[in-house]
Amino acid sequence: MARAIGAQPLLTLDRYRILLNIPIWAYNGIDNPDETLLGCDTIWTQWQREQLAISLRQSEHQLGNKLGFTLGLEYQVDSYKPWTNPMLLEYGHVVGGGIRGRTEVTPSASDFTIVTATITVAQSDFESSDEVVIVEDDTDLKIIPDKIKTSGTDYIISISQAKLINWDNLETQSDPIDYNAAFPAATWLKLADLTVYREYRDESEQATIVYGPYCSCICGTAACQGTSYTACIYVIRNEIGAVKVQMADYDADDETWTCTTPTSCGCYEGDRVEMKYLAGTTGIPGYEQAITRLAHSYMMLVPCGCALVDLFWERDRNIPTVLTAERINCPFGSADGAWFAWQWTRVHEHGRAFML
Repeated sequence: MARAIGAQPLLTLDRYRILLNIPIWAYNGIDNPDETLLGCDTIWTQWQREQLAISLRQSEHQLGNKLGFTLGLEYQVDSYKPWTNPMLLEYGHVVGGGIRGRTEVTPSASDFTIVTATITVAQSDFESSDEVVIVEDDTDLKIIPDKIKTSGTDYIISISQAKLINWDNLETQSDPIDYNAAFPAATWLKLADLTVYREYRDESEQATIVYGPYCSCICGTAACQGTSYTACIYVIRNEIGAVKVQMADYDADDETWTCTTPTSCGCYEGDRVEMKYLAGTTGIPGYEQAITRLAHSYMMLVPCGCALVDLFWERDRNIPTVLTAERINCPFGSADGAWFAWQWTRVHEHGRAFML
């Protein structure tokens, strides 16, 4: 995929390219004379992709903070929250407690002599094709496949040569990279440069409850030291992030949680809890337009000289000469792209409350 080291937005650089109909080779910095340019003949540099990635990520943060949920699945950590049951997580649309887990998978076959390379892996190594992740070893940056299809008992992963440039060549790119039909050449990644993973929600680590000392108790511990207990998360209302956190132990063999009630002899008062979970959604209509239009309003320079991209950028960067009081006070800014994103956010943001 088009990769960036400065930020990894949930709305990927690849998806942005598709939304704006930018030619794939030019977008990835490659001068391919056989590409149909669709009126966009500018070859992007890595600096331009970095600028775009940072702006997209900034846009996602702004929208997520106002909405009360992220526009895409993301692992979260809520720290130092007072322990009450039930309680609200920072973000809604909760999938469940856990952290990102990765298990390396060994491909059974590959073909990197064609323009669209293929990697074959056993379906049995995954629970679904959504768990398939390809990363470049040197950087740990994800490379998004063009597609993953089922073939018998295998998954066939297809990745365009346009997405398989060595990071060292991208990072130092100042001029267009020449297309090389003798794929793979030194400029391009090979299977040995990549790792295939199963990426999944690891439910063995979800929460930690900390009990602080109660010094007036006869069996009190040292002052200013707490005692930590593992815990699991039970989701009550996933949309608003309402959960209960239960002290429990995880059995790795059975992959189950069991309630625990350790003896504290009255010496501890519940203090705080740290929670780790997966949350987010892409089920809100218009979310991609909101992210991209707000991102355009944050960008200082147009990312390339493509006529189509210029039109979108100019539209979203425009600030009317006359502004209403509401428009002036828009928290995202005064530009048209920011105003669109704010109006969209007000329709879809969560009002979160529940009875204890």
